[in-house]
Amino acid sequence: MELKISFSLVDATVNPLKWVYQLEEAGFQGWEIVGEGLQRVEGEFKERVKEVYQTTNLIISLHAPLSDINIASVNERIWEESIRQIKESIKNAHEFIEDICVVHPGVLSPLSVQMPNRAFEKAITGLQILCDFASEYGLRIAVENLTSANMLMGRYPAELVRIVKGVNRDNLGICLDVAHANTTKTLAEFLEITKDGDVKIIHMHASDNFGADDLHLALGRGNIDWHKVFNGIKDYDYKGLFVTELYNLDAGIESLEFIHSLGIGMGGASTQK
Repeated sequence: MELKISFSLVDATVNPLKWVYQLEEAGFQGWEIVGEGLQRVEGEFKERVKEVYQTTNLIISLHAPLSDINIASVNERIWEESIRQIKESIKNAHEFIEDICVVHPGVLSPLSVQMPNRAFEKAITGLQILCDFASEYGLRIAVENLTSANMLMGRYPAELVRIVKGVNRDNLGICLDVAHANTTKTLAEFLEITKDGDVKIIHMHASDNFGADDLHLALGRGNIDWHKVFNGIKDYDYKGLFVTELYNLDAGIESLEFIHSLGIGMGGASTQK
């Protein structure tokens, strides 16, 4: 089995230009930008992203802004601003993105927990708008399963499948965050949803933990059964990026070594620039 392995720094307060040119040498084929903080694609940083795009073979994907963003908000102004900021992020970065923009499904508030169906409707409508917007740039949206923390939407397979089917767009799929699924004890269930032809895993995030907190440890440092993960996506014939989401590049390199120790090879990088 071969994977296209990417890297993303979850700490958006650190400038990725300090390490991004080391990714290919380390063995990564991609870079996922977190579109907020020091990774927000605008101004001088956008020019540097353009240089990375033009001078490397890295496959670039985008994680849309997530802090204080809520596409399931029943507060109309907050909902509109959340959609606006995600659209702005896609517009600013689209020329560098090969395929995928990751979006969080939303958060239940003290008000929306009293009207959960309305929150799901807002998440679905928001994703329809974002999918239609992304399609103008030839991009797909990957909606991500979240952790076990209370009030988060999309924690469980049935929730995420309900949202994806409700959106009903060809350019929408699931971003399976393996670590998040470990905190909700639903990893096996998420791997099973690939058998539903209407819902596909099109993107993956990977880090390790011990099943409680989302620690973003290097792969192999927690209790996730990575043999089960890789066998599951092998059976699915997964073709998307496998993005290691970690706090530093050293943890990324450790994760690469761990993946290789399991006999997993690397797929070829994109050359279509």
